[in-house]
Amino acid sequence: MASEGFVYPSPQWAEAFCKAINENQEYREAAKDWKWDVAFVATEIPDNVADKLSEILGLPKPRDLGVKVNSGAIKLVLRNGTCQGSEFYIDLPTNLPPNVSVPANVKIGKVDADFILEATYSFWKDIITGKADPVAALLSRKIKVKKGSFLTLIQYSSAAVKLANTTRNVPTKFVD
Repeated sequence: MASEGFVYPSPQWAEAFCKAINENQEYREAAKDWKWDVAFVATEIPDNVADKLSEILGLPKPRDLGVKVNSGAIKLVLRNGTCQGSEFYIDLPTNLPPNVSVPANVKIGKVDADFILEATYSFWKDIITGKADPVAALLSRKIKVKKGSFLTLIQYSSAAVKLANTTRNVPTKFVD
């Protein structure tokens, strides 16, 4: 990947992904009847990625706070083939020191959505770089459906592939 781009995962990457979705006519057609929010949870985030993310967000490094980032999530509001917004979640303890302020576009804690899909950070990286197939990953449980109907996801597998392919239209920078 080029050194230019949005750090994955970050609120800026999520916003760029949402914009890329709205520019993808193939996805719009394949997902024209989709009407649910989807959260993509990344687990096993490397410490150096968590440190970089904290820097981007203007937060202290997790280890300086004595905590570990267990996961992060990007939630997309997907309706009828469009992305109507994104939210970024970082799973940190909610009892952060009072002097730590969190940016408005970041939520602390676990994500909730109609569909919650979970995989390791490194596996999402494989999806984004095109090394892994999203439908095969769902079927093999490399991407776990933590909430939502597995059958609905399979019904929209064409849209899932186009959504995954759209990630390649986002200038992405990996810092691990």
